[in-house]
Amino acid sequence: MPLVVRLDAELESGLRALSDETHLPQAEIVRTLIRDRLADRAARKTPWQIAEEMGVVGLDADARTDVAANHSRYVKKALRGR
Repeated sequence: MPLVVRLDAELESGLRALSDETHLPQAEIVRTLIRDRLADRAARKTPWQIAEEMGVVGLDADARTDVAANHSRYVKKALRGR
C-alpha cells in the first residue's frame, strides 16, 4: 500500500544518514521501524497484568477497612514480598 509521509528536515536528514550507513532503502528502514514498534506494543503488558503480578489485585477483597486510607503501605508491602 503506498503511503506518503511528510518528514521535517531533521527526520529526513536522519533517515537519509541511516540509509547511507546501513545500505538499506529508506522505505525498508521505515517498514522495519513500524514493524518493530507494533511488535513492542503487542508485547507490552496491560496495567491489569502488571498489578496482578505485583499481588495488588484482590486487595479490595481484604477484610481490612483501612485499605483505601493506607493503600501506599499495602502496595509497598506487596512489592517487597515479590
